[in-house]
Amino acid sequence: MLDFLRRKAQSTVIQVGILAIILVFMFWGVGGNKGNGPNSLATVNGQMVSYQDYQKLYDQKLNQLRAQLGGEIPPGLLENLGLKQQILDELIQRMLLSQGAEAAGVMVSEEEVRQAIQEMPAFQKDGVFNVEWYNKILAGNRMSVSDFEASVKNDLLTAKILGHLSRFGGVSEAELQERFDLDYRQKKFSYVAFEAGDFEKKVQINDDELAAYFESHRDSYLSQPEINLSYVLFPYGVGASYPIADEDVTAYYEQHKEDYLVPETRRARHILVKVAEDAPVTEIDQARKRAEDLLQKARDGKDFAELARQNSDDKGSAANGGDLGFFKRGQMVPPFEDAVYGLEKGGMTLVRSRFGFHVVKLEEIKPGRLKPLDEVRGAIVAKIGKEGAKNQAFKEASQAYEKIILSGSLAKYAESGGVSLKETGLFRRDQPPAVLKDEPAFLQAALGLKEGELSSIIDGASAYAVFFAKEIKKPQPPELTQVRKQVEKDFTKERSVELAREAAAKLLADLKNGVTLAEGVKGSGGKVQESPFISRVDRAGSRLDSVLIDTGLALTATKPVADQVEQVGQSFYVLDFQEEKAPPEGLFKQKHDELAAKLAEENRAELVSAWVANLRSKAEITINPSFS
Repeated sequence: MLDFLRRKAQSTVIQVGILAIILVFMFWGVGGNKGNGPNSLATVNGQMVSYQDYQKLYDQKLNQLRAQLGGEIPPGLLENLGLKQQILDELIQRMLLSQGAEAAGVMVSEEEVRQAIQEMPAFQKDGVFNVEWYNKILAGNRMSVSDFEASVKNDLLTAKILGHLSRFGGVSEAELQERFDLDYRQKKFSYVAFEAGDFEKKVQINDDELAAYFESHRDSYLSQPEINLSYVLFPYGVGASYPIADEDVTAYYEQHKEDYLVPETRRARHILVKVAEDAPVTEIDQARKRAEDLLQKARDGKDFAELARQNSDDKGSAANGGDLGFFKRGQMVPPFEDAVYGLEKGGMTLVRSRFGFHVVKLEEIKPGRLKPLDEVRGAIVAKIGKEGAKNQAFKEASQAYEKIILSGSLAKYAESGGVSLKETGLFRRDQPPAVLKDEPAFLQAALGLKEGELSSIIDGASAYAVFFAKEIKKPQPPELTQVRKQVEKDFTKERSVELAREAAAKLLADLKNGVTLAEGVKGSGGKVQESPFISRVDRAGSRLDSVLIDTGLALTATKPVADQVEQVGQSFYVLDFQEEKAPPEGLFKQKHDELAAKLAEENRAELVSAWVANLRSKAEITINPSFS
């Protein structure tokens, strides 16, 4: 509706109606959610999945993605991942899990939740649960007590269900032997890579083929659209000039105390005795013994820093006597961090992480604290001042926007002396003018306008703005002569990929017909290479892509050639089985218990998954039609 009004705002016919709508918006507040319908996103056997629960989980997953991708999420990624549907499915699964557990008589009491939380090292001080510290940590992570306790309850419930189903997750010796052989049997294979780049010189270009290619890809060479905007800005002004009362500063501080929490930090030294997680038991035992000896020497009075310099496998910190500096929770691997936060000043302990064994000594503790008001008063004054100046700018922008609508156009409002109207001139998306260059919100809104359309009030980094799309030049198709060099380059790349694929396919067909790899590869443009011995659990000796390793491991003496050519990027691979050998003698006994635990865990997970799938197949699930 608003889009329709902005497009038609240049007409005087609907101005009286628009004024009535503006008054309603001003009274109720633009963007309110009144009248948006029920809060139910879905129901599972009559139990509601709320929009609030969905939004909380969605925001959590979104923040995790941003953190993994360095703060920026590429356009289209969320849609490709199907994140919205994933979140809904997870919430439905949680509810089915809870309902199924209740029906099976599996429950988690409030006392169990309380006890589990009190036993978490993160919330303890000097080994004792500290409720004040508990609340501070949750506040610092912007999580409510009720939300956290609900998540703990869900984790405990899942663990109980796993235990409930574990009696069905046993593993036989035959299963263990079969899985061991699958994981540890070593194979070697030959492979030939046909890289598209090696075939570019073999591509021949003729005018007819190039013209046909250009016609089928013409849209790829369209010129960029250009747009000319007229606009008006409402700068935020200077926050320092905005009057701020002391009581406003105090009120802001009380409402935002979590922003001024400084977490506890600790300074520790360590001596690392490196050993891989999946190393043989004898190596692990040797590493543990060495670490225990070093810990005893430190406890007997040997200088810890000197021990670290001479013995630590962490060369980065060894030069500094093992000193890791101050760190807060969340900066170290969990086992190491839990060990450090379980010590008193001067205390020492031994802990194992994925890196190996750490001999740890706690040097200093900087307690967590709440910054006092006097310390942050200046920052609060600046923040309130900026918000006040911004609010004033929005008030001015809102009043002007109403007059723009009533005037019939941005130009007419400017002519009446309301504002100073500016114009960008024609520009392309990749060459925005200065007013848009450092304002992503402005650029996104402006490029979304149709010709003759007025924007809403756009909130930028330093001002509010209103844009009008005065002129849009549509993309123009070029002639082949104008872009011939680029077309030839693109044609060559595409054709070289086809040639590489064809060469690989021919070699594969020859191998299936009994031709040896050495004979088949002659004159093909490929080169025979050989993998080292590889197993499912030990791929360290190969730099091959995991797709190729999986394909190679599936080959056998009776099926020496893969069913199809494998593609990795713009390279095509043909694989040929060479030989295999059984796992080392005695390894099964060494890995027996570890593998049994792993298989049992996998079996339990499959059981839970199958159980939930069965619950879902019988459940009555409805989803709000507005969710898409």
